[in-house]
Amino acid sequence: MRAAASVRRALRLALVLGLGLGTTATHELSAQTKADSAASRDPITAALDSLHRDANGMALDRASISAGARTIESAQRLTGDVATWHGPLEVRGTVDGNAVAIGSDVVVLPGGRVLGDALSVGGQVRMAGGTVDGETRTINAFSVGPIAGARLTPAQATRRALSLAVACFLILVAMALAVAIGARTHLETIASTIRTDFWRSFLVGLLGEVAALPLFLLSMVALAITVVGILLIPFAAVAYALAVLGALDLGFLAMSLIGGDALLRDEGSARDPRPIVTHLIAGLSVFLVLWLLAGGAAYMGLAGSVLRLLAFLSTWIAATVGLGATILTRAGTRTAISPPRVAPPTITEEYAWQTPTPVSGVAAARRPTPAPRPSER
Repeated sequence: MRAAASVRRALRLALVLGLGLGTTATHELSAQTKADSAASRDPITAALDSLHRDANGMALDRASISAGARTIESAQRLTGDVATWHGPLEVRGTVDGNAVAIGSDVVVLPGGRVLGDALSVGGQVRMAGGTVDGETRTINAFSVGPIAGARLTPAQATRRALSLAVACFLILVAMALAVAIGARTHLETIASTIRTDFWRSFLVGLLGEVAALPLFLLSMVALAITVVGILLIPFAAVAYALAVLGALDLGFLAMSLIGGDALLRDEGSARDPRPIVTHLIAGLSVFLVLWLLAGGAAYMGLAGSVLRLLAFLSTWIAATVGLGATILTRAGTRTAISPPRVAPPTITEEYAWQTPTPVSGVAAARRPTPAPRPSER
């Protein structure tokens, strides 16, 4: 009974603590939501907060910022700071303070003069014939964090996705040229292993991806045991990362080679040497087309999501299978060992005269009878 009462008291205490923590978390979440809502309602204030986080930023008055483009005409002379938010600031007249553009450019045209500094966040300061008495500075938008309201338009997001796909393709083409020149034999060994043991390569690659982080942590812990090992930890970490990336790249190029062989109808054994570079580029182009379609259809709803999923799965499966084949062949230095095959039983000489009787066709031959000896006649 005492044990049951203790358990009930413990349950009540846990319930009270849980309700208290839940209430506190709810209040904090509500406060954070209100703060986020306030920031979203006043994006210019959020932009000022982002600018203040930068060491080279400046304190601006909220009243000095105007949304959109602004032009200081040649006959104007403004006292204090002038700033724009998501719009270019063109200076043709005189600004006694600083000229700032957040998310756009500051353009100082002929006849324009800025007595303070000219600062652009996420754009650039362009001197088009005017003068700036102070400093001309440009701050990368990433250094001050995301600026509220600075969302990419669908066209900008699509252009960025397509540019990223093309850039990755060009990097892989450069790696393919290097591998084709310096490690062609290793690449073909990995590709041959993928052709013969596809599912085995996939399983080994999947295990390799899962074990990559634990092995890294174990190796770092093992090095940290000794003083010399502690000094080697940075170099070992870089070497480990390069080894993993190199294995992934080599395996992915092997899969691209197989795709290029299938695309160009060549198994690689008809002639030697075969145009391996052409086949590599052809295989890489298949993945490029998938990612270009996924990037171009980013705003097509369900169709865009399906294309992105297809591109991701295709790339992941190719990288996983290639990684497994690279592990099995020790980066292409040896042929993967397949399970031993049981040799068929040999036919002894005693039964060599027998021939199997087919279901239909020629009957089995009869056992030859030796000729009688002269003494037996």
